[in-house]
Amino acid sequence: MSPNDLKLHNLLVEILLIDDEQYRDENGPDAIETWDSMAMVRIAMGIEEAFGYRMAPEEMVSLDSIGDIKAILRSRNIPFD
Repeated sequence: MSPNDLKLHNLLVEILLIDDEQYRDENGPDAIETWDSMAMVRIAMGIEEAFGYRMAPEEMVSLDSIGDIKAILRSRNIPFD
């Protein structure tokens, strides 16, 4: 796991109260019952703190999976490989 992937993993485990098996790119609000609108706000705040990127509201509402979060961060030159 890359350093940035580990940062995101730790952030989502803490906010969403998920275990390691649930941290998969395809999982999102449909698979993680604690991923609601309030959790999304906390995720966005955590991303800003951990990665220095402030997500736009349009980005927050478009997230359907952990993979989508990584894609947005990659588009801002934050590597996950």
